[in-house]
Amino acid sequence: MIGYLTDILHRLYYFLFDRLILYPLLSLLSDKISIRFMNLGYQCKKDEEYPVLQKLSEMDNCCIANIALYEKALSLCPKYPNFAGLRLLEVGCGQGGGIEWILRSHSFAVVNGVDPVTVDSCSGRIVTGNAEKLPFVNDSFDIIINIESSHLYDSCQQFFLECSRVLCEKGFLCWADLRYTHQLKMTMIQAQKSGLHLIRTDDITEQVLQAIESTAARYDAMFQNAPYLTRLFQNSIRTTYCAPGTRSYKRLLKREKMYVCACWQNYKRIRKLD
Repeated sequence: MIGYLTDILHRLYYFLFDRLILYPLLSLLSDKISIRFMNLGYQCKKDEEYPVLQKLSEMDNCCIANIALYEKALSLCPKYPNFAGLRLLEVGCGQGGGIEWILRSHSFAVVNGVDPVTVDSCSGRIVTGNAEKLPFVNDSFDIIINIESSHLYDSCQQFFLECSRVLCEKGFLCWADLRYTHQLKMTMIQAQKSGLHLIRTDDITEQVLQAIESTAARYDAMFQNAPYLTRLFQNSIRTTYCAPGTRSYKRLLKREKMYVCACWQNYKRIRKLD
């Protein structure tokens, strides 16, 4: 019983830490800590090839795993990699690393991002907004991408409904995120109830664990040189990016949590659920 309560309190702490401390703190210190990407990354399998990764620049070398996660999620879309003329929105775009990569590597006609905290508007492409109340009119986009963000939302159901609203008919949602194993089925049901039809889903937990070896080491080095205020939360921050040895990393190892990517197609509009 004590162990169960301890686990619940631990989850509650990190639920609040991620929302109320970590991301506001990183935004305040953005001029001192440059984090283009805030995801765990993806290590491509030996038989996976993404020709677009040939466009990586020298600046991208330290972020290959983070960028590969974007390509993995996009690759589940039936239109990949031929996005010419399409309109893309990234929900939960953070500091804009994904937006910058997509602009450079793909041929979308429109690329926009939305995030609760805007550090760099990327020439007006990124706006401040809530994933559960997207600041766009109906049928604004052909593709939405959402990377490692939805687990932070108050209502994932409302997020899916908003995706259905701003996506055009037959548009696509490309998604990648963590879930406790027992919660994954509910996530899929929420998407279905929102009018989104599942095209494909992949369990990428193993590839993410492999990527963490490099991404966590880079984050560790970065925070070692961070201001003292940030280092006060070092253990909590390491748990957030699942550094080896942390409880969050062990949950992935034991498959108590899974990392999944999926693609849905938008078939019908459903009003907000009560």
